This record gives sequence, structure tokens and C-alpha cells, in this order.
Amino acid sequence: MYIRLENNMTKKYFREIVNVALIQAEKEYNSVLGNALSQSFYNQLKDIKKTVIEENIAYTQNKAYERYPMSIMAKRNFEDDPRDYLNQLSDIVWGISLYPAMPEE
Repeated sequence: MYIRLENNMTKKYFREIVNVALIQAEKEYNSVLGNALSQSFYNQLKDIKKTVIEENIAYTQNKAYERYPMSIMAKRNFEDDPRDYLNQLSDIVWGISLYPAMPEE
């Protein structure tokens, strides 16, 4: 069962969520059903991993939602989806602006 980021606000857990979501996005992107939406999620997650986690670039909340619209796209397209993926994508974008101030563990 997925634990929401707000219940474990650490850099370590944020990185874990990004990595798990990236694996899921890559799997969907490479599947027969892969489409522009899954490609967009995959590319956004790769960029988050590179800029936010590896390069430590800080974004305001508004800039994070503007630059990474995947949480809004996911809510519109997967509203009834029972998987944790939707919550992971939402938590990732929500957590971007908070990441610099999160404790490591």
C-alpha cells in the first residue's frame, strides 16, 4: 500500500516515489498501449529526477505545477484508476517545491 508523501516527508522517500513512478511510466511507455500521455509522464519524471534530485534546482509551487502538469493530466485521465500511480504523480509534483527543505531521512 502506498504511503502518501505528506506522511513521510523526507528526501529519501521522495526519491523512492520518483524512482517507482519512473519505472511504472517507462513500463507503460514501452508497452503496446503506450501513448503520448505515458510518454509525457515518463519525460516529466526523468526531468524531475535530473533537475530537482540530481541538480538540486528549486522551484516554487506554482512553477512546479506549471513545468510539470502530469498531476493534473493524471487526475483528468485516471480519475477512477485504483492504482497508486495517480497518487504518486500528484505527490511528486506537490513535493517538488518542498524538496529542498526536506530532511534526508
